[in-house]
Amino acid sequence: MSENIKEQLNDSQYEAVTSIEGPVLVIAGAGSGKTRVIEFRVRHLVEAGIDPTSILLLTFTRRAAQEMISRAGKSDPRCRSVEGGTFHSFANKVLRTYSHFFGLPNSFTIYDEADAEEAIHRCAMRLGFYAKEKRRPRKDMLRKIISMALNKEMRLEDVLAKYYTPFLQYADEIKELRQKYMEYKIASQCLDYDDLLLYPKLLLENDKIRHQLSEGYKYVMVDEFQDTNVMQADIAYYLAERHGRILVVGDDTQSIYSFRGASHKNIMKFPERFPACRIIKLEENYRSTQAILDVGNAVMDNMENKYEKSLRAVKKEHGEKPYLIYFKDAYEEAAWVADQVKAFYDEGMELSHQCILFRSAYITIPLQTELSKRNIPFAVYGGLKFYETAHVKDVIAHLKLFVNPKDELAWNRVLLLVPGVGPRTAEKLLGEIGACLTLDSIIRDVIEKHARGGGGYSERLALLGNLLAAGQAAASPSQKCQAVLDYYEPVLREKFDLDWHLRKNDLEAVAQISERYASIRDLLVDLAIEPPERGVKDFHDTIWERPLILSTIHSAKGLEWRNVFLIGAIDGVLPSSYTTHDDEAMEEEHRLLYVAITRARERLYILAHHEGRNNGIHTFNRLSRFIDAANVRACLDQKHAFPHMSGHEPDVDPMSSYGKTELLSKLLDSLK
Repeated sequence: MSENIKEQLNDSQYEAVTSIEGPVLVIAGAGSGKTRVIEFRVRHLVEAGIDPTSILLLTFTRRAAQEMISRAGKSDPRCRSVEGGTFHSFANKVLRTYSHFFGLPNSFTIYDEADAEEAIHRCAMRLGFYAKEKRRPRKDMLRKIISMALNKEMRLEDVLAKYYTPFLQYADEIKELRQKYMEYKIASQCLDYDDLLLYPKLLLENDKIRHQLSEGYKYVMVDEFQDTNVMQADIAYYLAERHGRILVVGDDTQSIYSFRGASHKNIMKFPERFPACRIIKLEENYRSTQAILDVGNAVMDNMENKYEKSLRAVKKEHGEKPYLIYFKDAYEEAAWVADQVKAFYDEGMELSHQCILFRSAYITIPLQTELSKRNIPFAVYGGLKFYETAHVKDVIAHLKLFVNPKDELAWNRVLLLVPGVGPRTAEKLLGEIGACLTLDSIIRDVIEKHARGGGGYSERLALLGNLLAAGQAAASPSQKCQAVLDYYEPVLREKFDLDWHLRKNDLEAVAQISERYASIRDLLVDLAIEPPERGVKDFHDTIWERPLILSTIHSAKGLEWRNVFLIGAIDGVLPSSYTTHDDEAMEEEHRLLYVAITRARERLYILAHHEGRNNGIHTFNRLSRFIDAANVRACLDQKHAFPHMSGHEPDVDPMSSYGKTELLSKLLDSLK
């Protein structure tokens, strides 16, 4: 087996695969085959006689775990018994077993982000948080503040002082709201995403439970370790600290998710947590040409706080030198990109093999206009996910009641869908529902009682009672789901009169998904933790193939295209103007550029435009300071895209001079 593996891996990959005792840190450069390393390591462990159920693989998407385990399972079916999944799915499994430790039933339900925001809003209203005259942060902002303090393990006051300064004056009120929100979740027997990490961490701080779990999982592997937050890293550390058999794979120079709570420090400090760890670097790149990697390496060389590495292309051809192209303004830039995409398509390159990357979505407006003019279909990565759409959330709220009748948020959503029931009536009914212990008693003592009361909502409330009784009696998840859909269809038609038929397709997809589950609880867990991506948008057939992708750099991580156009490579966009006074944030912006560059396989175009507008004022842009570095420029073929711009460069390149906004900032700084 070892010889067979060695023939399929390079030396560094082979070392990572076969180093199974003790802690191992694998620094995997972009496109260096880290997925292959994990796949082969799973095979190697199992074929070495290790019980596959004692191997734990933690990833950031279920698909990634399934793909690696499935590939390993093709060579050895025993590999399919390896436990693999996301931190949140693993946490859910552990908490279902140990929920009694926190006084929770194992039927607890899980809030998604929108649910958490709504719950916080309800708590804020009950505390009179918005009754004051001064402006208060919105519910989504409150959620971010509370979540960031937990994920970064920072004092709430420090989070407000660093990231949300205008709201520092409300620190005491937000702390009170946070406590109220915790009490609300406990009473409702619900957890949010952050709780799915906090609770397991608290479990693992218990010596007895930590011993039980570390004995069960004797080999721990973590993918994309640079994207872990403090709690996720702590969970991994606790699981492995007794036996030390932990391998983490990641790329410090691709750590770009601090806004989600990810900590670049985790991968940098891993050798401190496990002093005996072996560090293995994967530097052979199987994706890009060396010409593209030269740019990536130059950008990487200018970074601070990193592991030293240099990417080497496996491809023999050196490839086209990437371009740095200047335009007059964003409109010329957009027109040129659209024409180039069309030209490559005419030469036989599919649209889906090309991608336009950008730091912030607002700069794509001119480009979207130009693409539309040319009838080039495109898809923008991001937007509302399938599970976040109102109609799907309505159906899920009904299903939650069969699992957790104490879920006040689900009840509130369900009741407000009943014609004639407004917020006041809903609050009155919720008070009565909260005093009941079971769904049967709620149906009998609240729903049916008020349905007999003869109010304007009695008829539809009676139908809700019939649904809950029938759904509870239904044997399978698909039967329960179908009962909800039958009840909900009249609501769907009334609520979404213009596109209800498109939304009905989504609900039929929920019904199909439910057929694969043994319980509604498992269905709800998967929908909350890893919801499907498809949504209500109606994709029409065109003469083109799959659409062109427009993506933020954050959304493009882990993906690749033959041609990549990076637009808006100017200061204030990349790096973002919001990061220029924060050293850690600036480091992350630098890493963001590296991620963008290493998405390209064959051709890379870095684009910048001279002229812009800021609050209606004409400005001159400055080339991104990360690209303006001499070693980076040396790797790029620089030119102007349009003839009218060549031969007219001023003595001071406007792309290197300060715009009015930045000049004012510099002058003000000098006065401090």
